This record gives sequence, C-alpha cells and structure tokens, in this order.
Amino acid sequence: MKQIILFIIFAFLISGCAQEEETAVADAANESEPVLAEASAPAEPDAYYEYLWCKQGSNYSQETFQAMVKDWNGLIDKLEHQPRAAFGYVPRGWESPNYDGLWVLNWPDKAAMEAGWADYVAANSQQKLDAMHADVLTCGAQPGVDRFGFTAYIPKDMPDSFDGSKSPYYLTNQLCTYNEGKSGADLRKVVRGTYMPLLESIAATNPDTSYFFRVGVADFEPLPDSPVNFNWVNLWQTAEEGEASAAAFEGSEDGQAVLAMFNEVATCNPQPAAAWNGYLIRTATPPS
Repeated sequence: MKQIILFIIFAFLISGCAQEEETAVADAANESEPVLAEASAPAEPDAYYEYLWCKQGSNYSQETFQAMVKDWNGLIDKLEHQPRAAFGYVPRGWESPNYDGLWVLNWPDKAAMEAGWADYVAANSQQKLDAMHADVLTCGAQPGVDRFGFTAYIPKDMPDSFDGSKSPYYLTNQLCTYNEGKSGADLRKVVRGTYMPLLESIAATNPDTSYFFRVGVADFEPLPDSPVNFNWVNLWQTAEEGEASAAAFEGSEDGQAVLAMFNEVATCNPQPAAAWNGYLIRTATPPS
C-alpha cells in the first residue's frame, strides 16, 4: 500500500508521466474487456446426447446383447433420421439401483433427436426389436424419468490417439449444479481462460495423451432431490491412463488451482467422479 501511495504522489509531481500512465491503464482495460467477453460468450453446441437407463432382462448375455445390437442397427438403418453414433456405458466398480448400464445416443442437435424418435416410433421399431429379442434389455424412453437429454459442448477435440472402437475405453462423469450467483458464463471463463491453456501445456509434454472432455447442459426438468445444470464427462483410451492422468492432475499445484476455480462455480457429484467402461454400439462419425 505504501508503494502505491508513493507512486501516486510521484505521478502527480510529474504530470507528463501521469498522463502516459493513465493512457496505458485505459488501453489495458480496453484490451482486457474483449478477452473477458470472448471467454464467457456462449458457443455453438457440438451435439445433443441422450442417456437412457437400461436394465438387463432374464435372457441377457453377451451373445444375446450383441445379436440385439445388430438388429437394432438394422432397424435404425431404415429410418430417415438417425443418431450419429450410439454407445454403451457400464458402471466400472460400482452399481446403481436405477440401471445396469446406459444406452447413449449422439445426435447432431435436438431437432434431429426429435425427428429420429418420431421415425423410430412411427416404424414400430421398439416393438419389432422386442419381438426379436424378448427380455434381453429394457431401456428408458420417457424424457426426464429414465431418458435424459443434454446439449453438448466439446471444447477439446478428440485426439487421434483415442479410438472408441477399441473397447472398453474409459470415462468418468459428474453431474453439477451452479453455486448461488454463478452461471454458464462463469464456467466458460474457467474452461477457456485456465483449463484449456493448462491442457495445451500438458499435451505439449505428453503428445500421446488420449484425453478429451465434453460438457452437457441439462435439457430436462431436474428431479427435486437432485438438481442438475450440466454433466461433465472425461474420456481416455484406457482405465490405466485415465486413473493415472486424473491422479497426476489432482495432485499437481496447477490442477489444484483449477479445481478450486471450478468449485467456486459449481458443486459436482459424485465425489470422486463415477467411472465407466465405454463400448461402441453404432457409429457414422468418429466415436466419442
């Protein structure tokens, strides 16, 4: 504080320097405003993801499931509007009373999702699938109850080192709620201003990393006991890489600083993040 006071006194004594200082401060402020605005500005969505809760039936096995997936793909091939990709997510090392796994659909956007489901219903696709594969797998179809949609943003492109066809790949997720007074603009500032530059520096020293992530904004009425604003998903090629990567990040000084920033913006559960094995079910584009 003493140094600041002395500087102000000195500036008043030398008026020419004072004018230059005021101009520099004004210029710096004007330059920072566009940067902050860009960091918090909304981006265009990259996809629309749906997560369907699925329960295994009495006839479930790896063989019956694979046969069902083959016929499901055949039914989807006949529809005008199709998901870009589909995945199976199976809990890794934990269980849920609500499902045995998730059937995940990747659509270009919400409009494509609505058109795709309309086609699916009009063609009686589910009835046909159930007739061919009775009591193998039952998946949710009611939005906000056992089928949950998210508008997805993927700030970091999927690296060449990630191949979703090599199953299982590894992912983790957390469902997050904004803290009081916080919003998506605050999250984007952390992601773009701090997290992405840190990932770039990590990738510079570890170019073979397969890590990328996506953020899904909830597009359903949240359940009263578990409000959700967004779903944070991390992906790696293998569990070994993912577990080592997460431990190294959380144990580093930079990682702790970023996590502190995230925690100021939102509260996320579960803690630690839920781990999943990922399997490719259908693809027309690079899987994620």
